[in-house]
Amino acid sequence: MVIEGLKFQVPPEKWEAFIRRDEEVWTAGLRSFPGFLGKEIWVDPVQNEVVIVIRWQTKELWKSVPQSVIDELDAKMGDLQMPIAESREYQVRKFLH
Repeated sequence: MVIEGLKFQVPPEKWEAFIRRDEEVWTAGLRSFPGFLGKEIWVDPVQNEVVIVIRWQTKELWKSVPQSVIDELDAKMGDLQMPIAESREYQVRKFLH
């Protein structure tokens, strides 16, 4: 499994609207792609950050989402489209005990 981590600077008064729109646009849009396993949204009230953690089956399946779809979903965020402050990738590793 691979994790896509996206960090956004979102003013606190826009958190709820941003999270709701993200669910309606991005989560709904990504569900149709193979390899999408789900996502979580974390809010840091001290740094005014919203962190979105997306779980993918493999990096190849994640990266197979066409740029045109990404652009389309991004545009659907409308007035709640926020620039990505940081983008990270993590591999989930499990070790036998």
